[in-house]
Amino acid sequence: MKTENENFTAVAQLYDEEMPGNNLVHDLIYPEVYGQGEYIGQFSDNSASELRLMGSAMKLPPDAAVLDIGCGTAAVASFLAGEFRWRITGIDVAGSPLEKARDRITATGQREEIRLVHGNVYEQEFDGPFDGAYGTGAFCHFDAARLFARCRELLRPGGSLAFLERVRTGELDEREWHSLTTEWACPSVYSTGEYADLLTGAGFAVTECLDLTETFRDWQDRSVTVRHRLRDRIVALTSQEYFETSTRLADYENAVTKAGKLGYALVVATAR
Repeated sequence: MKTENENFTAVAQLYDEEMPGNNLVHDLIYPEVYGQGEYIGQFSDNSASELRLMGSAMKLPPDAAVLDIGCGTAAVASFLAGEFRWRITGIDVAGSPLEKARDRITATGQREEIRLVHGNVYEQEFDGPFDGAYGTGAFCHFDAARLFARCRELLRPGGSLAFLERVRTGELDEREWHSLTTEWACPSVYSTGEYADLLTGAGFAVTECLDLTETFRDWQDRSVTVRHRLRDRIVALTSQEYFETSTRLADYENAVTKAGKLGYALVVATAR
């Protein structure tokens, strides 16, 4: 398992400067990728049904205090707060997505249910322990051992940690490793087993590990196909440079997934 240092400056730059049009493009292509009723504005590679599955697996009651790590535009926070009546704090190092998040929360009337924080989860002080914490496609930007230790500090005993994330399912060559880590500001690509071991070492008991690779592969392939078909509309919404950069990254990730080297998983654990 190779792991580089976390680089949150690069993470913020990726979402604030290099990929600011992502949400416009996602709103264009992902309703078609996921199907009717399954796109709720999420940035991660998960359908609404899978997000609901994660929320159910956390087994938290209404009014639970929950932390969304890497909340982005708060689409998932808004969805889960509505589905499960949780009180959610969303934190992100990137400022541009949080501007959209604030507009979303105002539009949905969820300002009492959702609090947004622009900051680093390692440095931010929070009021009291959380009942649960989750990440949807954001944990790839963290050193898992360090993040899980921080989550254990933030959760009450018996609290639930869950995440939906891509996982390594085969041996990556140097080019593939660079594309999936450095180009995405990610320190590593963990296997499901590595995630489980690191959770155990951080004081968690893994309660569920669900392989979502089959649907992940389907959506990866569809996202590339739809992206190429809607090229002119994407360029009009963003720029030629954005289209080329985002399509190159999507094409490459899709190729690695098709080669059986990349998958997706839902992992749920309980703080001991």
